Amino acid sequence: MKILRPEVKIKGSGGLTDIFDDAVKSLFNITDDEYDFICENASDEELDVFLSGLGGLDSEPTFTEKRKALEMKNKYLYKFNNK
Repeated sequence: MKILRPEVKIKGSGGLTDIFDDAVKSLFNITDDEYDFICENASDEELDVFLSGLGGLDSEPTFTEKRKALEMKNKYLYKFNNK
């Protein structure tokens, strides 16, 4: 199991959107504020690349999809930390 940073809070309850948000936050090890920043500032195409790192319902993400998703995360976390 992945060790999350202490500031990353997983709700563990709520509706379908909370479950999806928790999956994204735990996979990418990001906080609510960082996740909100990415969603507010990334284009639709960039969000597609970012979310492709999760894979599909019946398939795991490829190495390339994971790498591109992490590059997208790092790009926006750099902007978040330097705003």
